[in-house]
Amino acid sequence: MRTVLSNPESLVRPEVRQLVPYLTKHMPQCLRFDANENPFPWPAGMRESLYTEELAYNRYPDGMGGDLRNALAAYTETSAEGILIGNGSDELIQLILLTFGGLGKSVIIHPPTFGMYQIYAQLTNTKVVPVPLLNGVTLDTEKMLEAAKSPEAHVIFVCNPNNPTGSLFPREDILRLVRESGKIVVVDEAYAEFSEETLISEIENYPNLVILRTFSKAFGMAGLRLGYLLGQPDTIALINRVRPPFNVNSFSQKAGILALGYLEAYQMQVQIIREETKHMQEELSQLPDVVVYPTWANFILFKPIDPDGWADKLLKRGFLVRNMGGLPVLGKCLRMSAGLPEENKGLLRAIREISTESGQ
Repeated sequence: MRTVLSNPESLVRPEVRQLVPYLTKHMPQCLRFDANENPFPWPAGMRESLYTEELAYNRYPDGMGGDLRNALAAYTETSAEGILIGNGSDELIQLILLTFGGLGKSVIIHPPTFGMYQIYAQLTNTKVVPVPLLNGVTLDTEKMLEAAKSPEAHVIFVCNPNNPTGSLFPREDILRLVRESGKIVVVDEAYAEFSEETLISEIENYPNLVILRTFSKAFGMAGLRLGYLLGQPDTIALINRVRPPFNVNSFSQKAGILALGYLEAYQMQVQIIREETKHMQEELSQLPDVVVYPTWANFILFKPIDPDGWADKLLKRGFLVRNMGGLPVLGKCLRMSAGLPEENKGLLRAIREISTESGQ
């Protein structure tokens, strides 16, 4: 007698059944300001160089990414043995929690912050301990240290600059967590190229410090999914135990190596993006009934009087921004990243029109 499963959901793990998926909008007809990407094309010559590389796609890639790690070691002035590459930062967050989290363990986060920390905590059966930012923007170091006293607390995530607020936390506050918590402290520096602040030089002093970086933002490679971890070699070796054997494909590895050879061109792009972000922030700050939060990244968090309405009106005009919904402490906000200069002019013009309409 054949048995047919009529309800696959009945076999789903409880933590997955409760999970709210991370949804993104794919709207190619709109100008996108919603994903904190680098809006510039790759530097001249880089695409052509990549396409002329003879890569053996019929063979598995270098599982450890030796050439890319060597290039990253030169870029970050660290040891290649202390670098682990991943299929985007998302995979690396998962690997960290597979290594140090799990049933009976907890991770400390500071909402509002990057949502994938919580999602991967749920998937790895790791309890989430939230310590909200003071006033929605400032790290509550004392309460995080208090939370870290729990024996089940194994990992602390600090996003710096923070997504979605753009906050840059004082270096000494983060180092206090590293020194005094006795736990793995992961500093997510996805936007470090824009803030020009990093704790990489402190890695040699602390075996519990792990830094998360990405090629998706400043290096304009969001579509290729490439990230990396930095830490002391012994710590990285622990995380490497749970890494899938060929997690980063040959194409992405080669693209990362090439990108690091175009640093001057990328630095020029970053400088323009920083200038554009500052200009947009100043323009927003002049509008009535709009709260604009300071930022050290390539995006701006702001709160108009009607966030939902503004997001809809911008979308009708062809501009996609991120509606953050109800953020802890801050409430409903919008987030927009800097586009190309001409795109930014159009977005600001639309925002001024909407602001004028709202004031009528």
